[in-house]
Amino acid sequence: MNFKQLITLLFLSLVIFNCSDDDSDNTDNNEVAFTGNFFPLHLDNSWTYLVTDLNNNTNETTVNTDLLMVESESNTGYNLTVNQGDLANGIMSGILTSGELSLTETTLTSNGSIQLPIEEFDFEIEIDNALLYNTSAENETELSSQSGTFTQDIEGYPVTINYTLSSQQLQNLESYVVNTINYQTVTSAKIALNLTASITITQFGISQSLPIVDSQEVLSIVSHYAKDIGLIQAEANISFSLNATILALLQQSGMDLSTLPTSLSATNTQILTDFNITE
Repeated sequence: MNFKQLITLLFLSLVIFNCSDDDSDNTDNNEVAFTGNFFPLHLDNSWTYLVTDLNNNTNETTVNTDLLMVESESNTGYNLTVNQGDLANGIMSGILTSGELSLTETTLTSNGSIQLPIEEFDFEIEIDNALLYNTSAENETELSSQSGTFTQDIEGYPVTINYTLSSQQLQNLESYVVNTINYQTVTSAKIALNLTASITITQFGISQSLPIVDSQEVLSIVSHYAKDIGLIQAEANISFSLNATILALLQQSGMDLSTLPTSLSATNTQILTDFNITE
């Protein structure tokens, strides 16, 4: 092989190598659209979850289980129950069992409710026809969004809460490992709750509204669903902090807010451990 042939061969090798790299990158970044049954909602189907609660402030951990079952089905949808009518330990379990679910080959829709498990801020938001996932949507597509305002009495003072509850499609995955089990054909989605809160105080006949909770994402739930199985994992992160400056001013004015939590960081995780699916 002469020098000219060697140079030509090296050049062709570099071109082929670079093209291979480009093809690999494109394959990794391609979005895959799935169809199928990602939550088989047939009567008496059931799922068992290991539910772990972690307080990130104290490192305290508690472990429970949830048993979800399809309790009834109608022309409009399905209703699930948890722990034979008892309270749900998993936050996602609570959402799935709070109202009617409807299903297509690409979507799961909820008409239920969501509760924010923060002491003193104990409220429930109705979910109106919200998409929990859409396997045909592009990554990071907003699936649904609803906003609202309500007032709650805390320590004798009216607190006005403004919120936005939204869902977002994440990724469709050819495989995903949960608890050492490799599930095939998995879709994932996120639920997020953002809110602000203001407290109204009245002094000398003058009312004033003060921002006690600045705008923040207080709840985020990432869920994974496997084809022909259902929900295989959900991780909920709960966090909030009160406006320290406003809180100090309120306490200086004589308000007793000692029972009000100033911040919270917690994680609620549920992992599928067993299921019973019938066609």
